Amino acid sequence: MTSKPTSSDIFDINKKTGALILGKNRLDDYATKYLSKHCKEALLTPMPLPVDAILQEAGLTVKEVSLSRNLDIFGCCLLLDGEVEVYDHQTGISHTVVYPAGTVLIDPDSEALYGEGAKRNTLIHEALHWEKDKIYFEILAIKNAAASEKLYPIMCRQSETFFQPPEGKKTKENEVRWLEWQAHRLAPRVLMPFDSFKKKALEFIDSYQSQNNDSAPSCDTLVEDLSEFFIVSRASVKYRLIEVGLMGRISEFEDYEAVFAEINNSREFVALTPVEAYQLLTADSFLCEWVNGGRFVFADGYFVLADQKYITAKDGILHLTAKAKKNLAQCAINIHEQKYATYQNMQKDFMGFAFLYRVEGIDQRILTFHPKYQANFKYEPEEVYSAFHEHISAYDENEEIELVKMLSNPTSTLCQCLWFLMENRKWMYPEIFNNKTHLHKNYHGKIKNDKYNNMGTDVLMAICVGLKLCLRITEKLFDKSNNKLNYYQDPDKTHIHIIENMPGISLQDFNSICEKAGVKQLGSTIKDDED
Repeated sequence: MTSKPTSSDIFDINKKTGALILGKNRLDDYATKYLSKHCKEALLTPMPLPVDAILQEAGLTVKEVSLSRNLDIFGCCLLLDGEVEVYDHQTGISHTVVYPAGTVLIDPDSEALYGEGAKRNTLIHEALHWEKDKIYFEILAIKNAAASEKLYPIMCRQSETFFQPPEGKKTKENEVRWLEWQAHRLAPRVLMPFDSFKKKALEFIDSYQSQNNDSAPSCDTLVEDLSEFFIVSRASVKYRLIEVGLMGRISEFEDYEAVFAEINNSREFVALTPVEAYQLLTADSFLCEWVNGGRFVFADGYFVLADQKYITAKDGILHLTAKAKKNLAQCAINIHEQKYATYQNMQKDFMGFAFLYRVEGIDQRILTFHPKYQANFKYEPEEVYSAFHEHISAYDENEEIELVKMLSNPTSTLCQCLWFLMENRKWMYPEIFNNKTHLHKNYHGKIKNDKYNNMGTDVLMAICVGLKLCLRITEKLFDKSNNKLNYYQDPDKTHIHIIENMPGISLQDFNSICEKAGVKQLGSTIKDDED
């Protein structure tokens, strides 16, 4: 008795919309159909796919442009004449450019960071859209013309690599997301056809296990050889080895667990210490672009969207809301953790990752960030996040209004402004001041009595951090003092970076980050000398 077909077994066209309907069990069938038309020899003989020739035959023109601030977008294909937002890294501003149908846009920075294999994958991804989705968009354009609604091309986002749209949701947006899901999964299957890839993989495995080969069979070597032969990424090779059913052969290789740890044994949404969070940020500029570009703040171990649905502030310290804790995938940067053991091509496997080693005794783990594991976050307009970023700081609106009046009043002193803030936080006793700032208790009385307006940069910064002030107010207090912040030289550069990305952290955590960054800790020298 044959089993009843499921949605995973469907290979059809939606008669109303023209959209391809393709279940996960039929992906290789579509890849075979595509190659039968465009490169039949790749189905018969293992070979690197002639990607450029396929695009040329399809009449597609490739242009290189920057498509996103954080390199989330690899490329896109114009199925109709249309507009695309192009990002200018020098100005930090996107502008609209019109391109004709048949134009494939690819981000050159993505290729530089992720390699030729990723570029070839993107080009085939876009060629597949041209093949399977053009009619759908032409029909959609006719429907949208009556409603005066613009159509935009589908963007190939890393953050949607593993995303699967909900089944049964019959909306235009969801249908388009299924078309993108198909392209993400079809591209590696076209570049590495099932039978040809399996044949070549078995050839390599047999050669490693032959009597003439003195080296032990290695997953790392197999992945590297297949990656170089098909000119694809190592990550694509690993997933393809699983899909063609070769794990039984290679799981006995000595380095299997190490090489496949990212796929088989990684944990998602791992909480970070403040020091780890800062180290990851400083280690990778693209993680910074994700955090700063999306307006994330650090709370309870996570970089979370600065939104009142996800963040609350108590006594100046940021915490996740109950909703955020239950829905980390919607609001938090996804940091992975996995055990690691070194192997020859390990650095290639982490190309394009931000990573940090977490070693405790003999337990060796690695923390990683990569765009492909992130959600396609629904960002609010910039001004919404800017406003909320200020809202979550320790001061309230009335306090800020009064403080700004004092700061602009030439008869008000720095000490009076600081005492105003200290009173509001009930820092009425020297012991509280000492605990919050790590500064000597005597400074409390000097500020209260308006006798310390010549305080130095380190003292003022320690007080600002202890008060949990945002960067904007900290800058205003420094303007009131005789001190000037140096944005491009330490220690000020590190202090500013921490305040920007981790508002509201305690001075103890602040100093832990300073120590790791090789910057003098705030308050510590003064406190130790005076005790």
